[in-house]
Amino acid sequence: MLKWKRTTDLDAKSITKSWQSYTVLILAMGAMLFFGVCQPNEGGFIPPTGAAASVDGIKISSLDFRRAHSNMTNQYQQQFRDQFDPVAMGISQRVVDQLVDSTVLYAEATKNGIYATDEEIEKLIVEGEYFKGEKGTFDPELFKRYLKSQAHTEQTFTEEIRRNLVVNKFRTLLSSTYRPTAKFAEINYLMDESKVNVEYLRLDPGAIPVKIDQAEIDKFMKEGGDAKVKDYYEKNKSEFNQDKKVKARHILIGFKEGRSAAGEAAKRSKDDAKALAQKVAAEAKAKSGEFAKLAEKYTDDPSGKSKGGDLGFFKKDQMVKEFSDVAFAMQPGAVSDVVESPFGFHIIKVETVQEAKSVALEEAQKDIAEKLIARDRKPAMLAEKVKALQAALKEGKGDDMMKELQVAWKETGDFGLGSRVIPGGLGSDPAVRQAIAALKNPGDMAPEAVSVNGVQYILRLKSKTPADIAKLDETKRKEMVESAKFMESYPLFNALTSQIRKKYESDGKIYKNPDFVQYDALLTRKVED
Repeated sequence: MLKWKRTTDLDAKSITKSWQSYTVLILAMGAMLFFGVCQPNEGGFIPPTGAAASVDGIKISSLDFRRAHSNMTNQYQQQFRDQFDPVAMGISQRVVDQLVDSTVLYAEATKNGIYATDEEIEKLIVEGEYFKGEKGTFDPELFKRYLKSQAHTEQTFTEEIRRNLVVNKFRTLLSSTYRPTAKFAEINYLMDESKVNVEYLRLDPGAIPVKIDQAEIDKFMKEGGDAKVKDYYEKNKSEFNQDKKVKARHILIGFKEGRSAAGEAAKRSKDDAKALAQKVAAEAKAKSGEFAKLAEKYTDDPSGKSKGGDLGFFKKDQMVKEFSDVAFAMQPGAVSDVVESPFGFHIIKVETVQEAKSVALEEAQKDIAEKLIARDRKPAMLAEKVKALQAALKEGKGDDMMKELQVAWKETGDFGLGSRVIPGGLGSDPAVRQAIAALKNPGDMAPEAVSVNGVQYILRLKSKTPADIAKLDETKRKEMVESAKFMESYPLFNALTSQIRKKYESDGKIYKNPDFVQYDALLTRKVED
């Protein structure tokens, strides 16, 4: 166990400052809201038991998996928004693979004499901003509250940091073989500090209307469509057999005795929390159209701050009982009174209600056939519409067609040209980044629409602010050279990881629990049952 009283007296100047070290702590603290209102084990879904995986005798626990899964799920939801599908994206498989790869590197690094000492871990935690109290020094009570909120013990948290730090040292060793030039750092600076704001039109093939008559359906069924219809029905039973679902937003006002309380909530008394919740509830009822903004302002749910309190659709048994009983009794558009749960006080706004339904294959057959025919036709129809719209926009006559297609210009907001993820839901597709980089002057439109997961985007540059190279001082230049070493060593690092993993697999040293690999599919299946 670590001696936190001693570390509070450490001289801040003696602590090594390194952005790579901060990355280690950030990785360990990635899933800031691990549980939330949705409790799989309380909602009828029993999470898999045992270790999620193991590497050469080192176990990856179910809690390790769930923290990493929560973190990755939040990242992908923010990036892909309405297109987020954890099963199709293989989130649980990715999580298990990443945890295994990280543990493989840790095991191999320690075998080769790379370690992290208790002193290094202590300094890293004390130096980080996360656990500093009002006096600006390490606060043991704040640290304990964080551990409790994340179902961590001091031992499991410091062990996670130890593994991340060892892997980080291993990668730093590899990156030291790279020698980026000062010119390389200059180019990176220009990319990162040159800001652009891009307007875009998002055209989804799903929004294109397709008229299909009975003769076309009959022809489709005779040519093998009946098997396709049955296959679609079996793979998408949730469309035809659903329990009642609600789509809602919520504002959580936590207090220090509440489950998963962190940050300001961990300092708030229950009485103060209730009083604040009642104030917020009154404001939410008076300004129900601004509920998302109020959630961003008041909620103690970290993921809710970035999503306006949006919980998406959920079944009644997916949330804690106190929350669900109220949400499922409400009408769309209604805002609740204050609702108390083990997490704190909630204010709920129900946006949509999907009633329960059960449709047999015979009854659904025609609708499925129409859907499959339309799905095959829509990409070509969309391509024609996009081409026509681009031509009209170039002539300054696109308004009528935009109204017909029900699309409007949206903005990404300012971001660096070197950004790996484009704001506004455009994601990280290389084709999007290349198309944006080619836009030179405000008003320029990309010559071709770019496709991201089947959705077409028309891009237009709104503004561009070049970087001021005069602001690249020597200190910043050195930082960027060090950063470039880390980034440019990625291919070697990934290749080495793959090589070591294959060796461990051939030696029978890696086990992946199939229930965790299929976690999202199992959870989805339970929701459908």
